[in-house]
Amino acid sequence: MGNNNSSNTKKKPSKTSKPKHDTSNTSLLSPNGRISRISNELLKRKFSQIESYSLRASFDNLSTINERGIAHISKGAFIGYLGFPDDIGAGPLIYRSFTYLANYPSVGHTNALLTYDGLIKAVAVYCNLTEDIINEDRVKLLFDSFSISDNDIHNEQKDPSISSESSISQIPQLVTPEDTEFLKAIGFYETDHSKISKVRKQDMVKILTGLIWLMSSEMSSINASSEELKQNLKKIISPKFINQIHEDAVHVVEHMVRYDNSTNIKSDQVITWLTFSNFIERNAPNIFRGFLPFIYGQFLIGLTLSQQRSDTLFQGPKVQYWPKLDLHSDILNQMNMGLLSWMLPESVIKRRYWNCLYSSSKHGFSMNRFHRNVFKYPGPTLMLIHADIDISSQRRKSVSSISSGAGKNEVMATSKNKKHVNTLLLGAYVADPWKSTSNPKTCFGSEECALFEVLPVFEKFPATKFNSNYVYYNPSFGIGFGGIATSSITSNVITTSERNSFSLQVDNTLQFGRYRNDAAHHEVKPTYRLSATRQYFDIPFEVIEIEVFGLGGDLAKEKQEKEWEWEEAEAAKRSGFKRSGNKEEDKEILKLAGIIDEDSRKEIQIWES
Repeated sequence: MGNNNSSNTKKKPSKTSKPKHDTSNTSLLSPNGRISRISNELLKRKFSQIESYSLRASFDNLSTINERGIAHISKGAFIGYLGFPDDIGAGPLIYRSFTYLANYPSVGHTNALLTYDGLIKAVAVYCNLTEDIINEDRVKLLFDSFSISDNDIHNEQKDPSISSESSISQIPQLVTPEDTEFLKAIGFYETDHSKISKVRKQDMVKILTGLIWLMSSEMSSINASSEELKQNLKKIISPKFINQIHEDAVHVVEHMVRYDNSTNIKSDQVITWLTFSNFIERNAPNIFRGFLPFIYGQFLIGLTLSQQRSDTLFQGPKVQYWPKLDLHSDILNQMNMGLLSWMLPESVIKRRYWNCLYSSSKHGFSMNRFHRNVFKYPGPTLMLIHADIDISSQRRKSVSSISSGAGKNEVMATSKNKKHVNTLLLGAYVADPWKSTSNPKTCFGSEECALFEVLPVFEKFPATKFNSNYVYYNPSFGIGFGGIATSSITSNVITTSERNSFSLQVDNTLQFGRYRNDAAHHEVKPTYRLSATRQYFDIPFEVIEIEVFGLGGDLAKEKQEKEWEWEEAEAAKRSGFKRSGNKEEDKEILKLAGIIDEDSRKEIQIWES
């Protein structure tokens, strides 16, 4: 074990053995296998005994000794152990990141070896085990570890044939924000843009592709049988699956670069730290979370290295870091769930299960069905809308007053990905139990609520706290977010832009809706933040599928069912209805009484202008 303080005697390793790491003398650094003060503190305070043992065992199995007698993990061994498919390209970037973090507190990419001392620091950062020891922003450290210098960019422009791996040069020393502000204040500092952290756009795509792939891999292995694991592994390493993930990563990065407000650093090739931090602060605060279970599983949970991978990518004892769906979802596939995990509160991502409360394809397009399946759920919910924005010519005529086409075109222009051109994937995180709001100007919800668009643009719309118009629900109207009902329409087609003020609205058939972003049309300040990159859009859509998931944990669904059982029993008592004991017979009687609505999806009359 690396943290063995039983003796102060250092043994000289034989030529055929790997040098052992002596942690007793913490004043010595790591070139010849000794452990630095930082690493020693991490081992003592942040790693359990089994974690320390596993980390050391992993290093011993992966490492080789160079001609100088230094034990280290080579680039090839490290990349092979991570096991990313070559098509993703994330392995070399993570190795580069590890060697950067291994050099901490020094900064910059050098030809440093990945020694045991360095591995401790890198794993601690990736697994978020550095509090009170490495007092740095973890996300900033990870971003810096993927960064490049201006010399790298210049060399690539000069000779495009030079690969990204061969053109790595040392990044100049970075100046902390506190130093920058002080030097500016006394007039001795001008921003040196060569010292601003920046990551290649193509590298960011690879990193995000790798993250989504990791999350998809982990989700596909949750509670799966041995045979299912084999089938899932076959799927996730297929070029088709990897290409789909790559396309999703590209459209996220396309939107990310639009957060660059700098006039000095052009973002046609790179993403600066300021751009990245602005983007993730609003849209993806959990963006690097997917690394944690993977690195922890590979290095810290008592695994034994094997040359042959078993049924699943994730070795060792299973630790579930992602929720499992209780029912199959047409919308929430592994890739979309991975993207949403970057946006949603970490507390709901940690839940063991997400319960599918309502599915329009399963339960029907009906406000009554929605009410029966979603209401009385005592926890937060996630509402997803998969919609078609390529509406028919008849419908286009009827909504010509809604949009001249500029809004739609602006949304479409943000993605070059053809598979996203005609569809929207929208949603809402509702932090509070659903309520019916009969008063047109009464809404429910809290400032924890948020709207989001996953496709074609990856963007979150957090609450502004300007007002409390979070969620509006009325059976004769429909569902609205971020506004008030200025008219009590009962029509099943939303026809004019003057009616109502919602950012996202679905009519009372749950089949048509609108999605808008326009500060000028808000009579009051917006409930949800406006788009950071798009000034205006007003898009009518036709719903393909609506799903609502309960995110309240294992007991919330059970509590909801008990609430409905009690209410139905009370209603039966008041009406004098006696249950027969046969659920099907009782259901038919309740249908005849109008308590249960079994009508199929209503046919919608298309209005012509």
